[in-house]
Amino acid sequence: MGKIETIDKYVARLLMICLLFPGKWQGAAPMLVSLYFVVRTIVVKESSFSRNYAKALLISVAFIIYLLAIPIMPHEYFLAARRVCEGRASMLLLPLVFAGITPAFTKLIWRERYWFVYACVVSCLIGNAVFGYHYFTNDGTVTLSHVAYRSLFDVTTTIHPTYMSMYLSFAICMVLLSGNDGNSPVKWMRYLLAYLMLIFLLCLLAKTPIIALVVIFIHYAWGHRKQLYRYKAIFAGTLIVIAAVYLFVPFFRQRVAELSGFFGKSKTENVIDNSVAMRKLIWHTDMDMLHHYWLTGAGPGRLFPLLKQRYFFYSLANGEVIGPYDPHNEYLYDWLSLGIAGILLMVLVLGIHISRAIRSNNTLYLYLLIILSVSFFTESVLSLQQGVLFYAIFTSILYFLPQEKPAGQPAIFSPA
Repeated sequence: MGKIETIDKYVARLLMICLLFPGKWQGAAPMLVSLYFVVRTIVVKESSFSRNYAKALLISVAFIIYLLAIPIMPHEYFLAARRVCEGRASMLLLPLVFAGITPAFTKLIWRERYWFVYACVVSCLIGNAVFGYHYFTNDGTVTLSHVAYRSLFDVTTTIHPTYMSMYLSFAICMVLLSGNDGNSPVKWMRYLLAYLMLIFLLCLLAKTPIIALVVIFIHYAWGHRKQLYRYKAIFAGTLIVIAAVYLFVPFFRQRVAELSGFFGKSKTENVIDNSVAMRKLIWHTDMDMLHHYWLTGAGPGRLFPLLKQRYFFYSLANGEVIGPYDPHNEYLYDWLSLGIAGILLMVLVLGIHISRAIRSNNTLYLYLLIILSVSFFTESVLSLQQGVLFYAIFTSILYFLPQEKPAGQPAIFSPA
């Protein structure tokens, strides 16, 4: 391997681990990596067909409509609308990059995907080590509660627990779908790595990434239903891990008790009940907004000021400071921002990706889309850099990844 090919590998690894970088570094790394591979494509004098750029624009249409909304926004909301578009710019830029670079570079980048897994594990180890240090040294800065754990984890890793849970869910899928190693030590090391990430995921206990993982496991079990006996050790190990976390991690049980509040059965303390009630308040606020702006939307720059206004008056009426919060739902975020057109285009783009995953027989691609689609129900994923980069990087790579086999009967829907 030549020197330039070695550099290519390290740059590709940088893209895989950049999601775990803090702040501005997280946003700068994908742009630098993109620039590098664009220049490399120019140097090797290879370019993609122009139709690839049309495809890139098609899967970016949910962002392009945000751009088109900027000129028609009232002057007082123009800057806010522009900031929204700047935050989502990778939804257009990264598809264009992967449409233009040579397919060999896309395959090279994808071969380095396990560095994303390693970065997730290292970041979680650091976050848990810091929590353990503060707790066991009895410095009084943390208590053994899920609120303290998630807060300190967020501060330490700079990754919100929900987004880290999305990363971990996808990383688990990467590991479990990484190949058949028979009964070799490599196979069991993969399972141990997956169980470790599952423990981290259960400790964070973000709702929708875990729900998405359950859906994925059901799909995987159904697809391999004729060979399930081969996976009995994996299923048993998974149940043992879940039981162990429930018994030995107190804040896991607290989080489970919190979730029961959605069904009116919570018997936990006020801070937990308030957390559940807050989600319900956000939902009712979104529904009230949707009643007024379901057709044309409030506009991307005007949405948050309107929400802020509603939470302000709610705070006055209840004598306590509440919010403001964004819609905490990506589907509603697009619907409230851009009206019917926004939600329809978002669903269209997801449908295009799902169709591509099925036609290319790419199970991991489908599982990524399940994680994103389910997480969209409880988080405005694309309004935060940690979410939009995760979406843009992996959907762009997988959409333009060359197919290894001709498309036939979708293997992801047929039994193994």
